[in-house]
Amino acid sequence: MNSPTITVQFNGQAVDVPAGSSISYLLTSAEIRSQLVAVEVNSEIVPREDHGTYQLGDGDIVEAVTLVGGG
Repeated sequence: MNSPTITVQFNGQAVDVPAGSSISYLLTSAEIRSQLVAVEVNSEIVPREDHGTYQLGDGDIVEAVTLVGGG
C-alpha cells in the first residue's frame, strides 16, 4: 500500500511529498542546505529553527530563497 501524499507548490513547481512532511524534508529532497535559505509558507516566513517541525499541508505554497553574501 502506498503512503498518502500531498502536493505543495515549491518555488513555483508542483511537488508531491509524503503527508506530514516538514520543510526540512522538502529542502533535503531538493538538495538545498537549510542554513543558506529563508523559507516562507503561504507568504509567512518560517524561522529556521522550526523547519524540522513545521508540517506542510496539501496546497501550501513554499518559497525558498537562497541567501548570497557579497557586496
